[in-house]
Amino acid sequence: MTPPATGPGAPDPLESDPMLRVLRERHPEVDIVVLPQPAPVRRAPEVDRSGRDALAEDLERDLDDLLERLGSDGPPHSVQRDHRWQTDEWHQTWYEAVAVVDDLADGANVALLRATGKALVDLGWRARPVPGDRPRLVARRRDGSEAVATVRPTSLVVTFRTAKVRAVEEVAR
Repeated sequence: MTPPATGPGAPDPLESDPMLRVLRERHPEVDIVVLPQPAPVRRAPEVDRSGRDALAEDLERDLDDLLERLGSDGPPHSVQRDHRWQTDEWHQTWYEAVAVVDDLADGANVALLRATGKALVDLGWRARPVPGDRPRLVARRRDGSEAVATVRPTSLVVTFRTAKVRAVEEVAR
């Protein structure tokens, strides 16, 4: 079969690939379809020090709002918090805030996970359960923030993450 015509001046993608060119020559009866390449990964926005601080403060406020809603649903629990900036191999950074609600009675962890999902939806997140052997849920917001909640035998772990950003290199004067 004859390959489809390409536009005027457009190179034949099969001619530029040696393996596909030989395949076409040896097996003219085979239709070869070259799919478009995936779009390049969107580059993370660059933010300065104050922008990173604002991202962290917003995420901490979101976690505070969630914990406040969960605290109003039942008796107070022990809550341990941690936070840190993470960096991957492409020098993209994101802020991560973790809250562990401890000392829960048997079965209270799953009930608190359900309340967490409802609270996240009420706060404007898109939350959904994750299939598997351990009850957990994931949530996202339009700004790229993510939340993950999972249960342990007597606790609930909630992790919030900002969207990935690149730190602007500040020039010393």
